[in-house]
Amino acid sequence: MTTNFKRAKEWLDLAFDNLKTLISNYKISEYSTCVYKIQLSIEQLQKALLYLFGLQFRKTHEPSKILRSLLNNKNTQIEKEDIERIENIVDLAEIIEREGTATRYGIIKDEKLISPKELYNKVKTDEFLKNLKDILSILTELLKENPDLEPELTILSEFITKIEELEK
Repeated sequence: MTTNFKRAKEWLDLAFDNLKTLISNYKISEYSTCVYKIQLSIEQLQKALLYLFGLQFRKTHEPSKILRSLLNNKNTQIEKEDIERIENIVDLAEIIEREGTATRYGIIKDEKLISPKELYNKVKTDEFLKNLKDILSILTELLKENPDLEPELTILSEFITKIEELEK
């Protein structure tokens, strides 16, 4: 039987794989792929967080809604400082979640299909990348109290550094 802790680590591993792909694609200016990978990794990071809280949930592409409902539940016992951190993650995640399937399929505008390559340039990608970096930083703060997540914390810090290098 898989524990919530193990499942959380699996979601973190999936996010780490997508972050690697994101960084590689950014270096070759494949910005639409980057935005999709940003969206996917943010979703996976939130799912890891949900499992760390011991929650089971149905398939969703908007885990921020579940996190927000957790925060709004008066019976939830989370330290005030952590509530603020989670609210910040949710606020940042909702920005990319609003893109929906546009990151993969584009959008129809004025009866014309606008592809992800046309939608997401470097400037737009950099906005989402900054939000991702902020989420990684906040998540690092949330998880640093757990010694069992030390390897994952190291990887999170490495990705923050790599993203900062891309921003230069």
